[in-house]
Amino acid sequence: MLFRCSLSCTEECSKDGEWTPCWPYDGEPVIELPGLDPEEYLPVSAVPASGVPQPETGSSLSWRSSSKSGKDWSLSRQATATGAVGFHELAKEDSTEEIEVDDGLPHVLRRSGAISELDLLAAVEEKQVGKRLTVALSKAFSRLTFGSSCLRVSSALLDCDRDKVLREAIFGDYLAADGSVDAAAWYRHVQNELMPQRPVKTCGTGATLLRQRHDLLKDVLEDSNLPHVSEETVELDRPLSEYWVNSSHNSYLQGNQLTSTSSAHAISSLLRNGCRVVELDVYDGAKYGMQGPCVLHGGTATTAVSFEACLEAIREAAFETSHCPVIITLENYLSPEGQRECAGLLQRVLGDALYVPSGTENWPSPGVLHDRFLLRDKSWRLEDSNSLEPRRQPVRVAELHELISIGNVKFHGFKFSAEDSAYTSSSFSEIKLSQILSKFGIEAMRRYTSRHIARIYPAGYRVDSSNFDPQDAWEAGCQLVALNGQKSIFFHPHAAWLNAGKFRGNGGCGYIPKPSHLLGPHEKPEAHRLAVTVLGGDGWEAFRDFDLIGPPDSYVCVEIAGTAADRKIETTSVYTARARTGSKAQPIWNQRFEFDITDAALAVMMLMAWDQDVDFDDLLGQYAFPLADLKPGWRRVPLLSSSGEMQDGNPALICRFELI
Repeated sequence: MLFRCSLSCTEECSKDGEWTPCWPYDGEPVIELPGLDPEEYLPVSAVPASGVPQPETGSSLSWRSSSKSGKDWSLSRQATATGAVGFHELAKEDSTEEIEVDDGLPHVLRRSGAISELDLLAAVEEKQVGKRLTVALSKAFSRLTFGSSCLRVSSALLDCDRDKVLREAIFGDYLAADGSVDAAAWYRHVQNELMPQRPVKTCGTGATLLRQRHDLLKDVLEDSNLPHVSEETVELDRPLSEYWVNSSHNSYLQGNQLTSTSSAHAISSLLRNGCRVVELDVYDGAKYGMQGPCVLHGGTATTAVSFEACLEAIREAAFETSHCPVIITLENYLSPEGQRECAGLLQRVLGDALYVPSGTENWPSPGVLHDRFLLRDKSWRLEDSNSLEPRRQPVRVAELHELISIGNVKFHGFKFSAEDSAYTSSSFSEIKLSQILSKFGIEAMRRYTSRHIARIYPAGYRVDSSNFDPQDAWEAGCQLVALNGQKSIFFHPHAAWLNAGKFRGNGGCGYIPKPSHLLGPHEKPEAHRLAVTVLGGDGWEAFRDFDLIGPPDSYVCVEIAGTAADRKIETTSVYTARARTGSKAQPIWNQRFEFDITDAALAVMMLMAWDQDVDFDDLLGQYAFPLADLKPGWRRVPLLSSSGEMQDGNPALICRFELI
């Protein structure tokens, strides 16, 4: 039912008992509230500050326009590729179908064509929402949009004895009536590991069990009790083409792709965070008032930085977090003389650490290239490509060509690549990859990447340094999925979180071996059924100042990323604590979710904690890790900041992971 457009509106405005749009201002949106009988029928701009009555459970909220285009502009929660939710235009010709509210997800306002009073282009981190509506109306919108989908925890959990809930949930059947725990059995059957040995200062079985009960809780809440294996690397002896490698795009930029600063420090930060592939766009410095080659994003207003300074930063930071090789990929716009200068700088700054190939042998393995640098650049082009034996012509001067260990060439199709005896590398934009997968299928790309190296980079329109979803590229076997390491001002870096989670595998060395079914047609992926129990939070004092008027309204999203068939998000209810500090500040959800995983080697588990808010849900923390390295049992999942850093107070989630 709709509000009447004015007090003078009569029954002539209704049809079959339902009000029809008849407001006097063309294009003015109104609010539809099914199941209510309001006194007035008003456009949105005239809704009183006291708010809008709340609809019955299960109703939907839409904004309708009287424009002659006949479009239905709906205010709906639409899940995006990055996991965000926002206002989305749903244009339906001659349709009055209602759009139901989706499952509760963290929502971020996105650009939209919808008629709205909100500034959808405002930066998320600044929480600027243009000309805000009144507080009462904003709260009404929040209740209408999310009230039926983001359930709140019961009052029993709000007032519970947190320690008792933790003990009963974690120890379960292994907790005796006197409070003791059969620690050995609990470790063996729940944690899937042997009980750690500790010296016992007191005698007697009862005293031992009592000590272990307290120690077990401490064990669960230990920072080292991560949900995944974190030991040293285990497999680095395969050819380079059989690995996913942690890669970056325009690694020298500190911000957006058009006007930001080029800096050697940006490269150092990426390397210290585990990146193993850095990209440098190299130009003749004379064009930009510099001596020697320089690095910048050509055709934009970005500043330039010395190529030599970039190489020195790479040399200093390359192997602080991993000894696996670093690949330097050049987008080379140098003149022949500039190329000779470039070759000289590479040899002088990197010295013997620069790997120089001895011939056209197969790709080397990362294990034999510890603390070495590999150069990736255009190596040759084909002449007479239509002939049976096309000739290869070098495209770089001899001094630089001989240093190239990963030759980048133009992609001439799957047939030519299959027949070519050389081992090559090619670059594809995210759009080109999508077109290839649509036309030829994912198996064709997997066959290509089983031997050749593919680098995928963001589309040119991503000038804000946002990122594409890397999952399709990983699933296709592409080794170098290059993401922007800069921070977008509009969106949380969901793709960067996934990337960080994937490369926490294999000891965090930056090289993840591809599963055998991506290298040959005879192997089958490993399937699992996974259960995740989100019990509660720990260290929530870190978020005591997130809201001005009280503790955060916390909820958790549990996401599986991986193959297209496995991608899924589940959301807990919303927990509003009774205090900002102490045990009453720690949320309790105790909710269990199940996931069917068809390809465990490609799956990445991500957990995100959010503070539900009127305009934007604020990120409390996030963490991701590869499912292939999962450690079943009760684990402490640290909550990192949006940029992937540890937060003050070290907040975390207490979760159980089960393979069932």
